Formats: sequence, C-alpha cells, structure tokens
Amino acid sequence: MQMRAFELQKIQQNYSTFMTRLGLSDTDTRKREYVLARGAFSKAYRQHASLMELGHVIDKDHTSVIHAIKSHEARMLYKDYRWAYKVACEVRDVNPIEALENPDLNSLLNEVKHLNDMITELSKYKELYLTLKKTFDEF
Repeated sequence: MQMRAFELQKIQQNYSTFMTRLGLSDTDTRKREYVLARGAFSKAYRQHASLMELGHVIDKDHTSVIHAIKSHEARMLYKDYRWAYKVACEVRDVNPIEALENPDLNSLLNEVKHLNDMITELSKYKELYLTLKKTFDEF
C-alpha cells in the first residue's frame, strides 16, 4: 500500500499527538515506556501504513515494527501497554486518515505544484551554498 505524502504527514502528526498524550517526548531511547508506546502506535496504525512507512514515522527500522506487532498479544497483559494502545486507538479514531481512493485531478496538480515550488526553492539554497563553499575554500 503506497501512501501519498500528506497521508504519511497526517500519521506523523497523530504520532506526535499520541506521544504528547502519554507525556513522552519522542526520543530515540530503549526505555520501556517508549518501546511500549512505539509498539502500541505501530499496532494501532498497521492497517493505515506499510511497515516501512510506520518505521519512518516512529524513527525505527521496519523490523522493529514487525517485532512490535508480533509482540502485541503478549504485551496486552501489561496495564501500561493496554493504556498506550487504547490512547493510540483513540488518536487514530479522532483523527482519521482519509485515504483517497479516487483523488480529484486538481488536488494532485496542487500537490505537484507545491512540490515543484519546494524543489525550486531548495535548488536556490543549494546554489547559494555551493557558491559560499567555493568562496571559503579559496581562502
């Protein structure tokens, strides 16, 4: 299942909301509460994104997502995991991901225009960087 950028962005926003509701800052840590939170979120959103996409959202490899999903049943024995999973499901249900089956042409054209504008702006910064780098390398 290939998602468009704005759908993936919506899942990332939901992940931020989820972590805020749990009182966790999204850091790369192996502390139990963070591992359980990432696992609960992955399980809750598995139907909405691929393993790679979920891995990107939680800033982990897709194999971490696979492990989290496989561990779901065993982790449901723990109260803190059940709570995190419940919160993840609530966030998912309150902020649904609307996958567009048949997107209209105008929305796709607007998205392409926006991406092209971003490319143009980034190209300008790249040229400026290369010019400055060349200038400083001469010293």
